[in-house]
Amino acid sequence: MLEHLQKATGGALHLYGGYDEDDPAEVIPYREFPARILAYAEHFRRQGVGPGTRVLFPFETSAPVVLAFLALMQAGALPLSVKPLLLASPKPEYEAFLRRVAQEHAADRVLLTPGLATVDLPVTALTLPSTPPGTGLDVEGAQLRTPADDEPAFVQFSSGSTAFPKGIPVLHGRLRANLAMIARTDGRRPGERVSSWLPLYHDMGLVGGLLSCLFTDVDLLLSDPLSFLADCPGWWEQMGREQAVGTVIPNFAVDYSLKLLQAAGPERLEGLDLSRVRSIYLGSEPIDIPHLRAFSDLMAPAGLRRDVFMPCYGMAETVLLVSSRPPGSEIRVVDGPSGVPAISLGPPMPEFSLRLRGSDGKLCGERELGEIELAGGTLADGYLGTGRPLAGPDGFYRTGDTGFVDDGELFVTGRISDRIKVNGQSLFAVDFEQAIERLPFVSPGRTAVIQSDGRIVVLTALRREARADPEGCRTRLVEHLVSTLGVTVRPLDVHYLSSSQLLRTSSGKLRRRELAEQYAAGEFGRVD
Repeated sequence: MLEHLQKATGGALHLYGGYDEDDPAEVIPYREFPARILAYAEHFRRQGVGPGTRVLFPFETSAPVVLAFLALMQAGALPLSVKPLLLASPKPEYEAFLRRVAQEHAADRVLLTPGLATVDLPVTALTLPSTPPGTGLDVEGAQLRTPADDEPAFVQFSSGSTAFPKGIPVLHGRLRANLAMIARTDGRRPGERVSSWLPLYHDMGLVGGLLSCLFTDVDLLLSDPLSFLADCPGWWEQMGREQAVGTVIPNFAVDYSLKLLQAAGPERLEGLDLSRVRSIYLGSEPIDIPHLRAFSDLMAPAGLRRDVFMPCYGMAETVLLVSSRPPGSEIRVVDGPSGVPAISLGPPMPEFSLRLRGSDGKLCGERELGEIELAGGTLADGYLGTGRPLAGPDGFYRTGDTGFVDDGELFVTGRISDRIKVNGQSLFAVDFEQAIERLPFVSPGRTAVIQSDGRIVVLTALRREARADPEGCRTRLVEHLVSTLGVTVRPLDVHYLSSSQLLRTSSGKLRRRELAEQYAAGEFGRVD
């Protein structure tokens, strides 16, 4: 990774605080990165950082923090990329999170980012430079090292949807290999521009957004998640204005963009030109197929082609990418083994071996539902600090995801832990959640479906205008599930909650196991 920055010629990091056309970006050409990284690395060495030093790294979106991340790798230290203190997050809970990560992974230091100024730190603080160093150094003479393939580059963490996040050491060689997969999949070229607002502590934001651009000498238009949430239409306008050719987003961004752009009216799309966009990686969570189609229809007048969307599959355990639909090919949707439509996530990268195993322990054939198992490619050796290999004796890693293969392409249907068997069918919590959230009276992104004592339980939040008729909404919801999935849910098992009661991971995934435990313990009070 570092050696690619050494060769950079024309690319640059463009850091935005918002999407107003009159608000200029902070621009740092990649050719200046080596000098700045070396200056940051020297600043950290003076504080006792050296090869092997483990640094808790709350990855805020700023130029100093990005440079600090690269500088720690230059110094041979090991950054542990964790979520920063998020807006409105309880400080005691975050402090407990940092303490646990530091204790479980023997962290020596924690990077003192601006967001941690009032946080009780579990280990010694590592300070950022008081003034940005490196600008006056010899740019041409700055020489970054080339780390060995088997040297750890950084640690990223699993989503934590079913347990406390697990640390995955990313080796430099596997990082290079996965970044090469991304580059060849979307065909990016130096001089082009890619936009990202994803959090940098998440594998999609860090590897798919930041590092893939540094690796390929492609301009990165970088903003933070709050900017996107505050002005989602402005982000799409900036994509067009700056002639970005691609981005990487979760399904949430499609749902959110559809809602806000529909509400803004057609005049907000006037003059928007997205005809240069060539590739939009779409991953991290199940894709709502009707919403994707509706969004494609909405954005077609702006020149956004349907074939730019690239549904993909990946995970922190493989650095990132495992499979993806190539750009320029039509999105393929088929009925899965249970009859529910599923979207193709493309063929697996040839570096991986992929197979599926059924609940009976036998390997699956074409279109048979099973757990996805992976071997080879950029799969990690194991989780940090466990001493146990990630893969089994035969070299395959059980992902916990279920799906099927059709004509060589992968279709993911959900998590094993979220499987709901009804009348011999294998449905998944997300099938119910997506169906429910198409109802006009349900708040988008505010539904979780769990099983308790064999019953299907719906936890959802109503839109404000629908709360006057909770029983009517409950009846319509039950009827809707019968008509769409052929499943009957008892009205008594439909519960209305406040949105804050639906637990999520730092990357936004529902923590269904914890929700089921809370429901079984009677911790949810009805708000209807």
